Amino acid sequence: MDRGRANADARVRATLARTYLNLGVMQAQADRPVRAAELLEQAADVSPAFPQVQYSLGVAYFNSQQYSTAAAALERALATDPDNADARRMLALASLNAEDYSKAAKLLRDDPARSTNPSLQYAYGLALVRSGQQDAAEKIFSALLAEHPDVAELNVVLGQAYAAQGDFEQAQRALNRALSTRRDVADANATLGEILLKQGKLSEAAEALRAELTSHPANVKARQTLATVLDLDGRSTEALAELRTLLASSPKYADARYLTGKILLARGAAAEAIVHLEAAVRLAPDVANTHYQLGQAYQRTGQADLAAREFEIYQKLKDQRRGGGQ
Repeated sequence: MDRGRANADARVRATLARTYLNLGVMQAQADRPVRAAELLEQAADVSPAFPQVQYSLGVAYFNSQQYSTAAAALERALATDPDNADARRMLALASLNAEDYSKAAKLLRDDPARSTNPSLQYAYGLALVRSGQQDAAEKIFSALLAEHPDVAELNVVLGQAYAAQGDFEQAQRALNRALSTRRDVADANATLGEILLKQGKLSEAAEALRAELTSHPANVKARQTLATVLDLDGRSTEALAELRTLLASSPKYADARYLTGKILLARGAAAEAIVHLEAAVRLAPDVANTHYQLGQAYQRTGQADLAAREFEIYQKLKDQRRGGGQ
């Protein structure tokens, strides 16, 4: 292609990219983020490095709750404009929502706006809790609560930080404070249920987890914990009902597959248990106990070779864990 044609092609691409960008921004301003993302994706296809395309695309995906995809676009935006503080901040929030907590904490740590923005402080503290940095998180939330003592969400995350440190008394105090402010605040009852489970208070744990699910029925972790509590309390029929509800919406939830298979095997339904345990192994192949339960199920259905294979994998995984291999 000669220089004239190359220049003409570049002008056409720039015009198309600008047109798609403008149309995408208009859709975003009209609060239609999904359509905005579609148009901005076309702009990026035509000219990936066109100014503001990747950032605008990341924002559109973020607003349509496609957080992992948003993060990828925002990474590309930062690669071409590393001083873009808005892109860095949006990437941090996208990473937080995509459960990449360590990355979110790292990005928010040095954000100059954090010291004057309580929402960013909250996001930073949450990222610290979820990435296992409870001591640092506790300082953040204690400072925030000194200024905003009645914000339920702050008390919830502070309670989670205390719980992760094993300070259940302080955790329960913070969680009950959250619930006294707002009875339906997310994760307060779920965290109380987890604490009560660790304390062996199964009936109280089940009550707290059911309260969480009444307000937030889509909380799969709370439903999984409730199933675990019910199983430990000898209420396997109720546990299976919760697990089937969970798997109907989240069929790739490995823990639910494992517990379903374990309960079915204990009830003598080995063939049905195999279906769930095989799925659990595919989803989480490095969990030793799943291989052990699957080996038991194969053994009970007369599949000795398959059982031996699973018991061998189980033993290797246990040996690796003892030797520090994982």
